[in-house]
Parts: sequence; structure tokens; C-alpha cells
Amino acid sequence: MAFDWAACYGLGLAALIQSEQVTPVFMNLFVEPKEYHLGTFGSIWKDWHSVGCAFVGLVNLAVARDVDKTDFAAGGRAKIAFCSAFIFFVWGAQNTYFCIMRQDVFKKFMWFNALACLGTAALSFHAGVSQ
Repeated sequence: MAFDWAACYGLGLAALIQSEQVTPVFMNLFVEPKEYHLGTFGSIWKDWHSVGCAFVGLVNLAVARDVDKTDFAAGGRAKIAFCSAFIFFVWGAQNTYFCIMRQDVFKKFMWFNALACLGTAALSFHAGVSQ
């Protein structure tokens, strides 16, 4: 279940970030549009970040689809789970910090993302320990 969730959430975050290429409507659920300015470098960084989210999602999807556990043995599954726990924890910690320190930029809905990242980190860590 942890790999399925991490796959869906990682790919979902990538889609959310890239949706701003078409419309800012979905990102504006999380940020205050008048205060959220990325500039040229920020836009490039956003694209890099979305690729990272997609990568995490795809790696977890590969493990989740290996239901027979023939492609990923327990040790490999554990390592992927721990790596996923690390990145989702970092994202969750960063988002929590910004939700607290930059309330002028981030809306209350950003708390959902922060807590979902931390929850995904906990699920992934548990999956790693359970392997």
C-alpha cells in the first residue's frame, strides 16, 4: 500500500506542478497568486521539481506493480522505501516550515500537502522497516 500511495502522490504532485503551464487555477488553491512570484529561475526550478516528483512516483509505481516480488527483492524494496521516506520527509518539513513562516504566500490548503508528504514519509518508512 505504501508504494501505491507514494506512486500516486508523487505523480499527482508532478501533474499539479505542471498544470500551471496550462492554468494557475490548481496551484492557486495552495498559494496566494499576488504573493507567489517565481520569476525565470523559479519557473525552471519548478519544472525540475516536477520531474523529481514524477521520478519518485514512477520508482514507487514500478515497485507497486511488482506484485510477485520478482523484480524487486525485499532488500531493494526496503531501500526504495527508505529513499522515498527521506524525500517525502524533506518535502513535508519544507512545506511545514513555509506554511508557518510564509502565511502571506501559502494558503491553508498547503497544510494538506505538508501533512500528506509527512504521512507518505511515515508510510514509506514503515514499508522499509517491514521488508
